[in-house]
Amino acid sequence: MSTGGSCRKLSAAVVFASRFGTTEVVARAFERGLKEAGVETFCARTSEFPPQTLGNYDLICLGGPTEVFTATKQVKDFLNAMGGASMEGRFGFAFDTKLDSRMSGSAAKYIEHALDDRGLHMIAERESAIVTSRKEGGRIVGAVLRDGEESRFEQLGARVGRATEDALERIEGGVQRQA
Repeated sequence: MSTGGSCRKLSAAVVFASRFGTTEVVARAFERGLKEAGVETFCARTSEFPPQTLGNYDLICLGGPTEVFTATKQVKDFLNAMGGASMEGRFGFAFDTKLDSRMSGSAAKYIEHALDDRGLHMIAERESAIVTSRKEGGRIVGAVLRDGEESRFEQLGARVGRATEDALERIEGGVQRQA
């Protein structure tokens, strides 16, 4: 897919942290949706992704599990590693996995604010995939995605990919018309 009449392909980074694997399932589903929309996509864990390369992408999607009402240390460390570098002209999207409770908080809310503070334009409002915790002896030992969340995030990825491409075409088309 081209943007603004150019041959440049839209690129996206999907970066995630995952404790029990459910956030990775959601991130990979989102990645499939982006690819379906024609977006060149790179998906990796926060520990495997060099934050200094984020400037190479048009769309930056960051997600993680909600723990203790907010983002995990892994996600916060990744955001801190981004430093104060401006991401002006780039788009962002935040997602998380969390329990279905108003009291659970939201990692995505934290991530969305942090990306916005770095100058990214949020292409869509943050989204949460709902999980149920698995417990043994009173300890949380895992999580299970609610039925339908994986396919919902794949569809969401396709919508976000198309919305980003449309936004870039408007921006680049406006720049070309003004020149």
